[in-house]
Amino acid sequence: MTKDFNEDDILRKAILIFWEKGYNATSIHDLIDGLGIGRSSIYHAFGDKHSLFVKALELYQSEGTEKIKDIVENAPSLKMALETLLNAVAKDILNTTCPKGCFKVNSEVEVAAQDEIVNKLVYNDDLIIEEALHKAFKKGQQNGEIQASKAPLALARFFCNTIAGMRVYAKFRNERQFFDDIAKKALFVIG
Repeated sequence: MTKDFNEDDILRKAILIFWEKGYNATSIHDLIDGLGIGRSSIYHAFGDKHSLFVKALELYQSEGTEKIKDIVENAPSLKMALETLLNAVAKDILNTTCPKGCFKVNSEVEVAAQDEIVNKLVYNDDLIIEEALHKAFKKGQQNGEIQASKAPLALARFFCNTIAGMRVYAKFRNERQFFDDIAKKALFVIG
């Protein structure tokens, strides 16, 4: 049996459905209606609801993490990398075409504590982002952009936490100034 749909297109639709409703509140009927494919096609292509969710989360994380790594690794300076990253986060979370918050962070909060597969998936993705920021801070320290006394790993973790916090607040806050204030204070930390 051949698929008469593009798997990534279906996964992108699934991301929006799970993001909007949450994993637990999303029914198979929501998926059938939102994906535009039948139940048997969903099960044949993806397995069950959980497998579809995991694949959707993997795609979301992969694209988001590559975007973060690209920003951090290719900026001309550490400060520019962090400003660009925080501005991109603010732009993403204020985007009115997507559900509120962040699909990954929502999944961490709703699902990861009870689901070992999702927990491992988001944990490993968090480590990739943390490591990219850690390398950027170490490079910034070597270039004299930040003081030698500052701990690069602690700074990376602080920025990961700041970004996650911004994404949690995005569930119920949508004022640009609110997120700009957070970004300015976070940048202040590097000096």
